[in-house]
Amino acid sequence: MRRALSLIFLALGVFAIAGAVLLPTYVKPELAKVPLNQESTSVLEGTASKVLAVKTEGGKTVTEIRDDAKLKATAHVVANFAPPEMQEGTDVAVWLMAVSVVDTEDDTVVSASKRQVCFDRRTAEGYVPPGGDQESKCSDKSSFVTKLEEKAEKENEKPKEIQEYKPQPGLNFKFPFGTEQKDYQVYDDNTGRAVQARFKGVEEIKGVEVYKFVQEIPATKIAMKKVPGSLIGAAGDSVEAGQFYQGTITSWIEPVTGIQVKQEQQSRQELRSAANPTPTVVFDGKLAFTDATVDAMVKQVDENKGKLDFIGSTGPIVLGIGGAVFLALGVFLLVKRRPAPSRHQH
Repeated sequence: MRRALSLIFLALGVFAIAGAVLLPTYVKPELAKVPLNQESTSVLEGTASKVLAVKTEGGKTVTEIRDDAKLKATAHVVANFAPPEMQEGTDVAVWLMAVSVVDTEDDTVVSASKRQVCFDRRTAEGYVPPGGDQESKCSDKSSFVTKLEEKAEKENEKPKEIQEYKPQPGLNFKFPFGTEQKDYQVYDDNTGRAVQARFKGVEEIKGVEVYKFVQEIPATKIAMKKVPGSLIGAAGDSVEAGQFYQGTITSWIEPVTGIQVKQEQQSRQELRSAANPTPTVVFDGKLAFTDATVDAMVKQVDENKGKLDFIGSTGPIVLGIGGAVFLALGVFLLVKRRPAPSRHQH
């Protein structure tokens, strides 16, 4: 009986030790991946001392710079299952994000953008095609940004959208699982490149420990536009001007899940033209996640962090200690001998 019990303890110990090794090395990498299927909406609100608004009045396009506007930005992210790489077991996902910013006074759209990214489900890195004969994980048309054509086909119509197929390097949508206290390269939609997000410390938001990261983007030329001369204080119906952007993006990241709990965007855009040496400010404002969006992100963290903590640290520790105890008991029972029967002298 003792021998059978010792073998049971030894088997339990071996299984527990194996589980302690497999949870962080095999199970966690399989579970710590963003889902293929995704649909979420984030809302940011704020104000702008200057904002460029384009609207149609009486069949004509009217461009104006507004002062002290209240803005609302809505970012909608949805999975696109059309690309061939979107299949079960893949290490990459393809998500489409559409962002619209409106002046809440009359819901005039002041900016809109759309982009699709094929990115790594574990690291959140935008996919960059390999060189040479290496196999590509993402098709050529899985990542793109949408732009408007310079001119509309008909007067007073919105210009057509065109898709520019391009990789979007750096982190996209979130930070990696197990975010570290270091700097990361994060894709910036305005400049179309990865910008360093510097680690700035540890804070707490609604009971959740978060890492703070800050991106500082210097004044960068992002486009050339033809604008009415009156818009920039110059003569002529149509004047060519460079569009410059600069901004500061602050993100608060829950490190275990990589979820962005909160974000603030401070940005400024100017039109610069040889026709007028003084730049024309067309946007100067700040937007931040609403409380409702922060609450939704905290809820996501609560739903996912416990599972990742267990398979990454708590589970292996418990199984490791339990396995060691079972092994010790098994060995103890196996080597323990029954006391020899006493001999009575007659």
